[in-house]
Amino acid sequence: MLSEQQTHALRRWYSRPELLERVRTLLAAEEYEELEGFLQRTSLFPLGRHSELPDYMSDAAGEPLFPTNLDPRQDADLWEAGIAVGWKVVEEQLSLSHDEIQRRIGNQQEEEWRRFLQSVEERKRKRAEESES
Repeated sequence: MLSEQQTHALRRWYSRPELLERVRTLLAAEEYEELEGFLQRTSLFPLGRHSELPDYMSDAAGEPLFPTNLDPRQDADLWEAGIAVGWKVVEEQLSLSHDEIQRRIGNQQEEEWRRFLQSVEERKRKRAEESES
């Protein structure tokens, strides 16, 4: 789906030090859902500012390599191919796959659900004690 030039450009885009530093920060904070949103959405927002893009994000005629800005509403397949490149870069640079992030998100959600159920049971227990008094 992506041309070689597009793939190379996205590898450079996702390899930028400031982007990888943000990924590291989110990982350290265990903000996995935010990390996913950052790689799949936030880091792509600047693609819409065509006049500010680095040269490697334009073709030989000076046109943006991604005229739809990798917006999934305009071309979901292109967006999916683009973010796959981003996750590949993260895996290569930080030894962390998208599958691992998905696993961690699932674990966090399960823990949140468990805590919620515990709080429900605790409230029930307190109400029962209060009604006995």
